[in-house]
Amino acid sequence: MSETVFLNGEYVPAGDACIPVDDRGVLFGDGVFETLRAYRGRPFRLQRHLDRMAGACRTLRLELPYSKREIAEAVNALIRENGLSGNARVRITVTGGPSAGAKTLERGGTACTFILARPYEPPPEDAYREGISLVISDLRRNATSPLSTLKSSNLLDSLIARQDAADRGADDAVLLSPDGYLSEATTSNLFMVSGGSVLTPDATCGLLPGITREAVIELCTGLGIPCAQVIAGPEDLLSADEVFLTNSMVEVLPVREVAGQLVGACPGPVTERLSIAYRHLVARETGVGEST
Repeated sequence: MSETVFLNGEYVPAGDACIPVDDRGVLFGDGVFETLRAYRGRPFRLQRHLDRMAGACRTLRLELPYSKREIAEAVNALIRENGLSGNARVRITVTGGPSAGAKTLERGGTACTFILARPYEPPPEDAYREGISLVISDLRRNATSPLSTLKSSNLLDSLIARQDAADRGADDAVLLSPDGYLSEATTSNLFMVSGGSVLTPDATCGLLPGITREAVIELCTGLGIPCAQVIAGPEDLLSADEVFLTNSMVEVLPVREVAGQLVGACPGPVTERLSIAYRHLVARETGVGEST
C-alpha cells in the first residue's frame, strides 16, 4: 500500500507532497509540531497534543489554519487511509508558510499544515528489561527562550546532543540548564526515583512539559506515590535509586547507566509500577485493551 499524507487540506500520495522552497519552515525553522502514538488505530491523548500545539502557535503568533476538530478528523482519516491497525507514529506539523521576506514573526500567507501517519516499531523488549544508557551533554537548554517549552521545528541542539551521545557509545543525552541543573533528554522528559519519591526537573529548567510526563505525574497521584518537580543537579541523577525517561513513543523507558555509572535498579520497582499503570491508562483511554 502506498503511503498517503495530509497536506493543506488534501490527502495525497507521499511522493507527490511538496513544500515550497520559500516556506518559512525551510528558511527559518519557523514551525511547530506534535508527535503522538496510536494504538491499534486509536491515537492516545490527541486532544492534549492539539491543545499544546495551539498554545505553541499562539506563542509564535502563528495562525493555525484548521480547527483542532478538523485536525483530529484528519489524523483519524489518515490512520484509516494508511491501514494502520497496529502501533503508529503520527506527526502533525504547522510551518510559517510562504516567506514575505520579513525576518520577524510577520508572515506573508497561510501556514502550511501536513500530517504523517506511519507504522511504529517500539524499542525492543530488551530496552525495557535492561534499560538504556545516558551521557550528560555539554550543551545547555536555554531556559529563557520560549522555544525550550514548545515543540519547535528547529531540533538541531537535540540532534547534536544525541549524535554526541552515539559517538560516545550511549543511547541518549541529558541536557542541563544554563545554571547546570537537570533539564531533559534530547526528546524525552527525565525522571528519578529517590527514597520512594518520584522526582522530575521543574519546568523553569528549560524543558518541554511532555504529555507523557503529565500522565506519569497524574498516575503518581492516583497511586499514592510522592511526586515532585525539583531543581536538581547531575549529582542527584547519579545518586538516584531509579532513572527513567518518558515520551509519547517510548512510554516509560528505564535507564541503566548515566555518564558511565550504573544507577541503583533497572528497572526499579517504581519504574515498573508506573510503566504498567501507564499501559493500563492507554488501554482505558483508547479502548483497545492492552497497549502492547
